[in-house]
Amino acid sequence: MAELRHKNNLLQKDIAKMLNVKENTYSKWEKCSNDIPLEKVNILANFYNVNLDYLLGIAKKIEPSEKLKIDYKKICERLLELRKENHLTQGRLSDKIGFFQTTYSSFETGARTPTTYKLLYIVNFYNASMDYVVGRTDTKRIYKKNLSKINK
Repeated sequence: MAELRHKNNLLQKDIAKMLNVKENTYSKWEKCSNDIPLEKVNILANFYNVNLDYLLGIAKKIEPSEKLKIDYKKICERLLELRKENHLTQGRLSDKIGFFQTTYSSFETGARTPTTYKLLYIVNFYNASMDYVVGRTDTKRIYKKNLSKINK
């Protein structure tokens, strides 16, 4: 996010104002010390005209997105689809990604919306596109960067 902000000659306070948050809140998101809400990630991706995968540092190149909004129903559907494609139960998947099964189950049922960081872990596990999981594109896979820097 910082790279895109710098390329556009913007300050953190400019982006914070656009997102209607405090500057220190945005600063923490940019440093990955706090989880940025999906809605704000989507606003930034649309503002910079980039895909979520690029914005969040998991793809090396910018890909055009077919849709520019998050589809919360698609998140549930696509998480279920990816899990079934990989022949996993919720329990086994939860063990592999380090979430409680009840937490993961609530994402598939729509009882809870996953945080951006939790979705990053899930898309990394599946080598799937964040844009795909949230319904911004129908392209499932990405050429990703190493996600070892994600610390949440």
